[in-house]
Amino acid sequence: MPKPLVPLLGSPIIEYVLKNLSQINPAAIGINLHHRPEKILAWAKSCAYKEKFFFSLEEQILGTGGGIKKAEPFLRDSFFVVYNGDIFAEIDLREVLKFHLEKGALATLVVKPNPFANKIFVDEEGKFLGVDPLYVPERCCKKTGFTGIAVYSPEFLNFLPEGPSTVLEGWVEALKKGYPIYTYELKGAWFDIGTPASYLKTLIYLLKTQGENLYVCPEVATDGVEFQGYVSVEIASQLEKGTFLENVAVISPGGIVSGRFKDGILGKDFFIQVPREQFLPHSEEGCLIGYGGSDRKFYRINGLVKMKVERLNEDFFRTVEYQKFFEERGIKIPNILQVSQEKGEVFFEDLGDLSLYNWLKGKKNLTLIKEMYQKVVDEVVKLHIIPVDHAVINKFRKFDYEHFRWETHYFKEKFLDSFLKISDEEILKQEFEQLARISDSFPKNLIHRDLQCQNIMIKNGTPYLIDYQGARIGPPGYDIASLLWDPYYQLEKHLREELLGYYIEKRKKLDPYFEQQPFLDSLIYLRIQRHLQALGAYANLSLFKGKKYFLKFIPQALIYLREEVKELGWSGLEKMVDEIYKKVMVEPVGLEPTTS
Repeated sequence: MPKPLVPLLGSPIIEYVLKNLSQINPAAIGINLHHRPEKILAWAKSCAYKEKFFFSLEEQILGTGGGIKKAEPFLRDSFFVVYNGDIFAEIDLREVLKFHLEKGALATLVVKPNPFANKIFVDEEGKFLGVDPLYVPERCCKKTGFTGIAVYSPEFLNFLPEGPSTVLEGWVEALKKGYPIYTYELKGAWFDIGTPASYLKTLIYLLKTQGENLYVCPEVATDGVEFQGYVSVEIASQLEKGTFLENVAVISPGGIVSGRFKDGILGKDFFIQVPREQFLPHSEEGCLIGYGGSDRKFYRINGLVKMKVERLNEDFFRTVEYQKFFEERGIKIPNILQVSQEKGEVFFEDLGDLSLYNWLKGKKNLTLIKEMYQKVVDEVVKLHIIPVDHAVINKFRKFDYEHFRWETHYFKEKFLDSFLKISDEEILKQEFEQLARISDSFPKNLIHRDLQCQNIMIKNGTPYLIDYQGARIGPPGYDIASLLWDPYYQLEKHLREELLGYYIEKRKKLDPYFEQQPFLDSLIYLRIQRHLQALGAYANLSLFKGKKYFLKFIPQALIYLREEVKELGWSGLEKMVDEIYKKVMVEPVGLEPTTS
């Protein structure tokens, strides 16, 4: 496999390169070929940029300078960008080109400090002074690393000889002749995937920036497979039941994967073991896990999961108090093994990294999905039938009119005002008031309040509820709306209806006081209420908490909300949602693409 075709979350790295190059709309794109050129050529046939491609085949390696010189007929009429095909970088090439032209430079080298490869000498203004060990300047200067990305004016070709050479030699020759060469410091992320460890580092970085710890090629069946840590199943493979993958990248096309693999890269006929300390972020606190919306931090350390808070608050104490309460009533939640108020720490049993959200990835058997959701509903029913006696009333807050209005105000402030810059009208305020009063009017019991698939962990095929510290006394339809109309995962309509029926039958069987019709009547209002809250949360987390990966869930939440307000038929809400839908879905406002 040529390195430019090594996959990163389902796309070869060359496509990330082309995405960056598309910023400057290049007139043509030259691709230098040597190792397995037929694979690059086959990939190119279906690429969106195929009409712009020019190919230069090196039968013998010519080096970084010789490859450019060989392509001189293609390059000599304009300034050009050279971009190594095994580099992942977050870069705005428009800014680099602007800098290059403003400086009137012969070459602009994109650099980034790198303790393992600081070989470029520069002065305080970023002017290139030499390269270690080829040309060491006499005067004092600082050192930095070359990223493999550069902009050249066509005259630079005059400093490269025919045949094998390095680009470093060209830089030095041009410098000796007095031509200006500048450096441009890259502020974003940069990775060279040339080693197994750096490839895994790149994958982990991409997963983390998207709020994920698991990527699975959509064609891959994952029934009976367990995942932990950071895992990427890049290419369609057959994962046998019982397979366990932890911190592994699977790049075996068509291969059969069976067994237990930890810390490495798995190909069709090989497994490259990589020491964990070479690629996995770690600190004294432990290995940071989880990407939820909470300000709490979670670490895996010594076989346990540690929750850490900067300062003690009510949620910290509720986490401890509610865990004991729910455990005594047989609800599956993680055990608490140790609490340190002084350090703001709670140690839980480790349930792994397989949330329901991750469990659903890949190609899943619908019968298994139904069975797993039924197991979740069983736990939810256990929660919902807890008698609301004086002990419960004294322990748990109410999810009432005041909180429903807080949610819609949160939506207005974070999503409408801050995210979309839309002002609501008086009629919308009236409808929010009405929505809150109706939602508050339905029968109440103890509810989880944030029952989405990322708050459900799967261990040994058994679901556990987490993030339970927000539990309140409220209408049960809010939990069911959160679970069955979840923006994180869209259930098929017939399956949602079956699961809704399953909940009702289970609830009626165990709770003689359950009223089916008020519950069904409540759903449309509580679905709207839930999705308004979710949109407010996604906007808040992305704009004010730096968790931009929550943006990718906005479209599905909005699709649900649009269906719901049309069914309800309130004019103010319909008008508002149609306006939002146009801004987000028709004229996108910078939403991130969704990942599988």
